Amino acid sequence: MQFKDIIGQRSLINNLTEIIDSGRVSHAQLFLGPNGYGSLSLALAYAQYLNCQNRQHFDDPSQHDGLRADSCGECPHCKKYQQLMHTDLHLYFPNATTKRITKEPSCAEFQSEFREFLLGNSGYGTPDEWFTALGIEQKQGIINTRDANDIVRTMGLTAYEAPYKVYIVWMMEKMNVQAANKLLKALEEPTPNTVFLLVSESKDKLLSTIISRAQLVQVGKIDNESIAKAFAAQVEQERLAAFAAAAEGDYLKAKQNLQRTEFDEQFGQMFVEWMRQLFKLNMASLSAWIENFATLGREQQKQFLLYAMNALRACFLRTTAGVQLDYLLRFGDEKFNASFPNFITANNIALLDEAFNSTIFAIERNAYGKIAMMQLSFNVSKALKKR
Repeated sequence: MQFKDIIGQRSLINNLTEIIDSGRVSHAQLFLGPNGYGSLSLALAYAQYLNCQNRQHFDDPSQHDGLRADSCGECPHCKKYQQLMHTDLHLYFPNATTKRITKEPSCAEFQSEFREFLLGNSGYGTPDEWFTALGIEQKQGIINTRDANDIVRTMGLTAYEAPYKVYIVWMMEKMNVQAANKLLKALEEPTPNTVFLLVSESKDKLLSTIISRAQLVQVGKIDNESIAKAFAAQVEQERLAAFAAAAEGDYLKAKQNLQRTEFDEQFGQMFVEWMRQLFKLNMASLSAWIENFATLGREQQKQFLLYAMNALRACFLRTTAGVQLDYLLRFGDEKFNASFPNFITANNIALLDEAFNSTIFAIERNAYGKIAMMQLSFNVSKALKKR
């Protein structure tokens, strides 16, 4: 992957290429930020630029989409990196048993599937999407001790053809403690010309000893202009700016918003019925609604919660700033459309955000859906009364 393929992040990219060009390459770096900000894509492009034989430097960045430099895309190393087939590129990621691999899974068993996954989404993917691609939606993938042992074993080998041997570990927070402790040994005693690019969404879930041995690369939100440019061919011009703003700097969130149309009718009806149950707080009716919700798969449950959270934020923007994000407020009920947004104000939007994020986090980790939704329902009902 080349830096030109990354959405936004030009200031950070230019800083990274300056550091590489100066020869100040840290042996361990932590790319920290949500997947939708492009943290994995940045790590992939960084690795390609690091090993490019003919790096391109531009006198006028404005003529090259704001970039001061990029990999050439044409040398033997670049061509292999762009297919993720370079012998000195090592990829590690969460995995679990599948129908094909029924015991002792490891990253080595799923390299072709992971390459296909990355190439299919240009490095912008979620763990849930990866688990779906593997057919393990109901399992929690991890990076295990077999993977850590493989890292330690291959570290002892010299780079085969490139200047640097690069290890990219995606979703570092999914590495179990035993494996992390083994990796720690490798980070403490790196072999020459070996670079670790650790990619994580949450610093809080990493061992402090791992964090202390890696240089932090903080990946921030994507600017609205870059998101708008990425979706210009798919979104009407008149609502492009609002669409980009609603993504909140997250490409994957923008993509989900775009794809939501196929679920709008189903989710809209569910959302209206749920909110009305919360106003009445009739336990029998609410329990029946939650029973119906529990029949959805884990990914659909998460998508509904994201739909509901985005709808509440759109209500807040309409109420407080007059911003009309009507495509996020298609509930299929005109009376509800007109009255409900007034209940979402500065007094409760933060409480609602926190409640939804906590529930999504719990469902991602296989929490019992009925209990999680009942707790969320109580919290939302309470928050709505704080208008």
